[in-house]
Amino acid sequence: MPPRRPSNPTQTPFTHAVTSAKSLLTPKIESNPDPLQSIRDSTSLYGFYMQATIGDYRPPFPSHQDIYERTAWLKWMSHKGMSKAEAQKQYVEMVGRLMAEYGVDYVEV
Repeated sequence: MPPRRPSNPTQTPFTHAVTSAKSLLTPKIESNPDPLQSIRDSTSLYGFYMQATIGDYRPPFPSHQDIYERTAWLKWMSHKGMSKAEAQKQYVEMVGRLMAEYGVDYVEV
């Protein structure tokens, strides 16, 4: 289910989804106690966000000791070649799906 349109007409669906995604990244979402799923979701969002805002870029590979950073980096690199517009679209769709899945209300700004 796609997220509702922002009430502020100057805000794009992407920037609205970025604002709303912050409620997904809280330490604990009651309806999703699985920490591994939360990590997968947040790293997927990170990958789409970075591709949408920066695009194709190859920053140095993160430390092998930080699994979260490595996973997020790999998610971003998996979107290489995807246009910024497509990455924004995928991000908005994923935020909408996760908010519905977790039962979190879409933030009105």
